[in-house]
Amino acid sequence: MLRDWHKLWFKLIDARKYATLRILFGALSAIYFTAFLPYVDSQFSQLGWLGDIQQIANQNGGSWSVFFIPLTSHQTIIAYTFICVGIIAAFLMMIGWHSRISSFVTWLIWVSIWNRNPLLMDGDDALLKIMCFYLMLAPCGNCWSVDAYLSKLKQNVAVWPLRLIQFQIALVYFVSGWVKFHSLEWENGTIMQYVLIHPEYSRWNGWFLIDHTLIKQMLAKLAWFIRYWELFFPVLLLNRYTRRLSILIGILFHIGLLLTMHLRWFPIIMLALYPALLSNAFFIILRRKWSINSFKLLGYFY
Repeated sequence: MLRDWHKLWFKLIDARKYATLRILFGALSAIYFTAFLPYVDSQFSQLGWLGDIQQIANQNGGSWSVFFIPLTSHQTIIAYTFICVGIIAAFLMMIGWHSRISSFVTWLIWVSIWNRNPLLMDGDDALLKIMCFYLMLAPCGNCWSVDAYLSKLKQNVAVWPLRLIQFQIALVYFVSGWVKFHSLEWENGTIMQYVLIHPEYSRWNGWFLIDHTLIKQMLAKLAWFIRYWELFFPVLLLNRYTRRLSILIGILFHIGLLLTMHLRWFPIIMLALYPALLSNAFFIILRRKWSINSFKLLGYFY
């Protein structure tokens, strides 16, 4: 039992796993922070509709960040400063310069934005925030980074931060599935029909689809399948064969969401989590192929 426990939490894995996640979530955070810039006045300063709402002030001390920077007459400048710092930190996180520190600063900016205007945030923002926290704990700069270029860092690193990420992913799916079992629309399968005709969520006009009885039955079965798949997602990860099948289903599911629904970047963010579920052997093979192709490329020049 002790050997299995040590293997679960402390075995060595390829550092490219963390590097892949760092690059993806650094890039996504930079994109999100940049998208906030046009809305600083209206969403984060005292000039916009949020102003100094007392309820928000009571929730977070009326401040920016965990350092409780108070609201002042220069709040607009503070807001621009925080978000610009977030863009720089996320970019540095992506390229891997002082990877853990830049991940920490990126996480801190996410917390600050949540504190200032939680009404603007959604599930995709929450995933970006929590992933920056986990990557702050991980040796995410040991590969494919400026840190690795400047210093010789270990390519085999401890697995325990990755386990936290995997548990978080499993929890996201389990809770999502659990909630669906308490929804009448998911139970009777009509949720898919509502989504396809909803003008805010659907990318397509789905009225022509739900006029067919067979398609309505297929959509109901799909709804039944999705909620069971999400509920049992943590269990499916325990076996390598069911894990591969579940990962494939998840990839197809989120690509389907991307093609059919307006969910901002949520499907892409969920797909960015999937490298954390891939086996260590996949990254070892990737490293070998990378090395072979690099030698071949060098051969063309010498």
